[in-house]
Amino acid sequence: MLRKTGVAFALAILVGTLAQPSAGAADDTQTVRLVVPASEVPQTLSAASPHARWVTVEVPLTGTLGETLEAARAVYGDDVTVERMYDLTVSPNDDTHYGEQWHLESANDADIDAVTAWGAADGTGIVVAVIDSGVDATHPDLQGQIIPGWDFVDVDPDPSPANNSNDEAHATWIAGLIVAADNDIGVVGVAPGARVLNVRACKEGSCMTGDLANAIYWAVEEGADIINLSLGSFGTSDPLLEYVIDHARVNNVLVVAASGNHGADLDEVEAETGMIIIPAMLPMDNIFVISASDRDDNRAGFSNYGTVVDVFAPGVDMATTHPGVDYVNWIDGTSFAAPVAAGVAALLLSDDPGIGYHELIARLQAFTDKPAGLSGLSAHGRINAGRTLTNRFIDTSSTVFHNTIKWLADQGITEGCNPPQNHRYCPGGNVTRGQMAVFFARAFGLPTTTTDYFSDDSGTFYETSANRMAAAGITVGCGSDEYCGERDITRGEMATMLSRVLGLPESNTNHFTDDNGITFESAINRIADAGITEGCNPPANDRFCPGSNVNRGQMAAFIQRSVNLSG
Repeated sequence: MLRKTGVAFALAILVGTLAQPSAGAADDTQTVRLVVPASEVPQTLSAASPHARWVTVEVPLTGTLGETLEAARAVYGDDVTVERMYDLTVSPNDDTHYGEQWHLESANDADIDAVTAWGAADGTGIVVAVIDSGVDATHPDLQGQIIPGWDFVDVDPDPSPANNSNDEAHATWIAGLIVAADNDIGVVGVAPGARVLNVRACKEGSCMTGDLANAIYWAVEEGADIINLSLGSFGTSDPLLEYVIDHARVNNVLVVAASGNHGADLDEVEAETGMIIIPAMLPMDNIFVISASDRDDNRAGFSNYGTVVDVFAPGVDMATTHPGVDYVNWIDGTSFAAPVAAGVAALLLSDDPGIGYHELIARLQAFTDKPAGLSGLSAHGRINAGRTLTNRFIDTSSTVFHNTIKWLADQGITEGCNPPQNHRYCPGGNVTRGQMAVFFARAFGLPTTTTDYFSDDSGTFYETSANRMAAAGITVGCGSDEYCGERDITRGEMATMLSRVLGLPESNTNHFTDDNGITFESAINRIADAGITEGCNPPANDRFCPGSNVNRGQMAAFIQRSVNLSG
């Protein structure tokens, strides 16, 4: 068993400077490395990797760097950038070492409450691309957990690390934190049901722009749901990385990035110098930035921090897999906080597949813990898998309809009230007739129809649902040929629609005192007979309030009771 300390194995993140010019063999001519589109170079060069969209060329440094770039762009096109270097951000159940994985469960609750989260999901079906130094897929805790990928450094289909040294072990450490198998040996990952796509883009602790760009683009094309980037350097920009991370954004891929190990206030650094951590602070909203917390829920001394950081995650004394047979390692760094967060994201995606990255990030942010030791050091606190997986909306915990609303979301009947984040339900908000049509169409599986029944709903979000309601005989609209989808629905109208969709029999009981003689009286008594409503004025419940608007919390309760009755 190996044990590492943060000091002994510290790898500083270098400032994001240009790759150093190299000396020519004969005339000492300085050169600069440029990343150019593979389509613009001779086939003999671009064919070096079938998956490369960009290749690196070395050109003479003629005059200033700007003049050299201008000359290169005349040859290779405008999309030419200077090669930059990024460093890997390392600072020095029943599985054998599970008890030592304090980040999963700990007595002082500085952990992510993984056991609670596992009651809902284990990450099955989710692919996390680890773009790094190459994962040792032969490790006993990683066998069957790793999807073979590509090596963009050595340009071959074997992305395993070059050796078992600490410089090459980085990706194996990360993979273990995400997907180490629950197999009674070694350690267990945050999302043991997920799989890691193994993509090698770094060697000996460093990663070059061209390799990273090719790796990120390729991982997106290969279907990764999440990309883990435990690497970074200070700089001002990197257009090529912006391009490929935006490609991930367009394809709904979350990018989890480490904040870096300088112990610096990133807001202050940016304000004073204009420097940012790349890729974590690039301006794409699908980047989820992670800093490292310790066993006591304080900031790890090496960890960067600031409001640009989304959340903290455990990143100190982390037990994980090391290349070789049954090796376990303990490591520190924001590099290892990032995969913890990536694992939590995989759990959430597994539990609620199909949600967009906006909603994924919003929910990961919403259900964090707020320990005093991390107050003001990030935008949202410390990530908590248990709370994230057992809650759906951030605004329902204080309502009596909390469990009913969660059921509604679990059934796919509601997505929330604030797209694209959809991390709120707005339980006190009134339900419009259009929203109600969507709720009903989903809840009761109403058949589709090609008939257009109403003249005032063309192009609305509820048009299809309103037509399905009409085709099923649940509504005839609000008069003439209109549906009035923007109007709030009343409790009396809702009673009529529920009694029709359920086919409830007539009632011989007069349940309420405030509906006598009105249009909705029969329907109200029918849903009361069925136990769908008790009234609007507990504890007496002798009134129904037929003219009052229905709020979203009440609608959830009405629908759940109705679905249970019809099922």
